[in-house]
Amino acid sequence: MHTIIRHADWLMSPETAPEAPAVIFEMQCTTCGDASQAEEDFEVARTWAFTHVGRNPSHTGFREVVHRFWRATLKS
Repeated sequence: MHTIIRHADWLMSPETAPEAPAVIFEMQCTTCGDASQAEEDFEVARTWAFTHVGRNPSHTGFREVVHRFWRATLKS
Protein backbone atom coordinates (compact mmCIF):
# COMPACT_ATOMS: atom_id res chain seq x y z
CA MET A 1 0.00 0.00 0.00
CA HIS A 2 1.36 3.44 -0.96
CA THR A 3 0.36 6.89 0.18
CA ILE A 4 0.75 9.67 -2.34
CA ILE A 5 0.68 13.23 -1.09
CA ARG A 6 0.99 16.16 -3.44
CA HIS A 7 0.55 19.86 -2.90
CA ALA A 8 -2.45 21.36 -4.67
CA ASP A 9 -3.98 24.83 -4.62
CA TRP A 10 -7.70 24.85 -3.96
CA LEU A 11 -10.30 27.59 -4.31
CA MET A 12 -13.40 27.87 -2.17
CA SER A 13 -16.42 29.70 -3.54
CA PRO A 14 -20.15 29.76 -2.92
CA GLU A 15 -21.97 26.95 -4.68
CA THR A 16 -23.57 28.31 -7.86
CA ALA A 17 -25.02 25.17 -9.45
CA PRO A 18 -28.70 25.57 -10.30
CA GLU A 19 -29.60 22.68 -7.99
CA ALA A 20 -27.60 24.13 -5.05
CA PRO A 21 -29.55 24.70 -1.85
CA ALA A 22 -30.49 28.28 -1.04
CA VAL A 23 -28.76 30.22 1.72
CA ILE A 24 -30.57 29.58 5.03
CA PHE A 25 -30.89 32.15 7.85
CA GLU A 26 -31.70 31.68 11.52
CA MET A 27 -31.65 34.01 14.53
CA GLN A 28 -30.87 32.81 18.07
CA CYS A 29 -31.50 34.71 21.30
CA THR A 30 -28.23 34.85 23.25
CA THR A 31 -30.13 35.32 26.52
CA CYS A 32 -32.43 32.29 26.51
CA GLY A 33 -31.26 30.26 23.51
CA ASP A 34 -34.63 30.34 21.77
CA ALA A 35 -34.31 30.44 17.98
CA SER A 36 -36.27 31.20 14.86
CA GLN A 37 -36.99 28.61 12.24
CA ALA A 38 -34.33 28.20 9.57
CA GLU A 39 -35.59 30.22 6.58
CA GLU A 40 -34.45 31.14 3.08
CA ASP A 41 -35.79 34.66 3.62
CA PHE A 42 -33.68 36.67 6.09
CA GLU A 43 -36.63 38.99 6.79
CA VAL A 44 -38.58 36.11 8.34
CA ALA A 45 -35.72 35.39 10.78
CA ARG A 46 -35.28 39.09 11.55
CA THR A 47 -39.01 39.54 12.18
CA TRP A 48 -38.82 36.64 14.63
CA ALA A 49 -36.05 38.50 16.52
CA PHE A 50 -38.15 41.70 16.68
CA THR A 51 -41.14 39.72 17.96
CA HIS A 52 -38.97 37.92 20.53
CA VAL A 53 -37.45 41.12 21.94
CA GLY A 54 -40.91 42.71 21.97
CA ARG A 55 -42.16 39.89 24.20
CA ASN A 56 -38.92 39.75 26.24
CA PRO A 57 -37.51 43.32 26.51
CA SER A 58 -34.39 42.18 28.37
CA HIS A 59 -33.45 39.75 25.55
CA THR A 60 -31.55 42.18 23.34
CA GLY A 61 -28.71 40.00 22.02
CA PHE A 62 -29.04 37.77 18.98
CA ARG A 63 -26.76 35.51 16.97
CA GLU A 64 -27.28 35.16 13.24
CA VAL A 65 -26.70 31.65 11.90
CA VAL A 66 -26.16 31.40 8.15
CA HIS A 67 -25.96 28.15 6.23
CA ARG A 68 -24.27 28.89 2.92
CA PHE A 69 -23.12 26.06 0.68
CA TRP A 70 -19.60 26.17 -0.78
CA ARG A 71 -17.68 24.28 -3.43
CA ALA A 72 -13.96 23.45 -3.44
CA THR A 73 -12.26 23.33 -6.84
CA LEU A 74 -8.69 22.79 -7.88
CA LYS A 75 -6.98 26.01 -8.92
CA SER A 76 -5.85 25.80 -12.54
